[in-house]
Amino acid sequence: MKPALLVIDVQNEYFAPHGQWVLPDGEKALPHIQALLAAARDAQIPIVHITHEELDPGSSIFRAGSIAVDMHPAIEVRPEEKLIKKHFPGSFTQTPLEAYLRQHNVDTVIISGFMTQMCCDTTTRQADERGLATLFASDATAARDLTLNGQTVSHRIIHETTLAVMTQFATVLSAEDIIKKLENK
Repeated sequence: MKPALLVIDVQNEYFAPHGQWVLPDGEKALPHIQALLAAARDAQIPIVHITHEELDPGSSIFRAGSIAVDMHPAIEVRPEEKLIKKHFPGSFTQTPLEAYLRQHNVDTVIISGFMTQMCCDTTTRQADERGLATLFASDATAARDLTLNGQTVSHRIIHETTLAVMTQFATVLSAEDIIKKLENK
């Protein structure tokens, strides 16, 4: 296994007081993301921080130049770590991510960040299409409530359902179990 850690969209847009799409469990996911970062640094594997920015300058979310697109202050991007900006849910779409991973002979990506059901899900499916194995960090991701036919669907249901679907494309594990794999690689 030649892994890389992907830290997807850990941006202020998902947190109070700046975010429009505050994730109820976003704060709970942060320590698990930080633990994955520490383990990846200790294992000296590639780390890719991915941020989202809308192309429409009038967008109410992820607007370029707003504090909402800034990385959450709990996440440090070190100079040796790759930072990629994306404009679509999939981290591979019109970005240099695939080329970077191939250049580093990565065969496995570790998915962490936000949102479970959107960018993390899409990136996992894209990794699968590219022949990359995926470890999906169940507690280092989070979802938000959605509305269906006028009814609120709880973020917990969205998160758990997405994790169940991800088992078709990835190995879904806790951050702790992923860290154990990194320590034994």
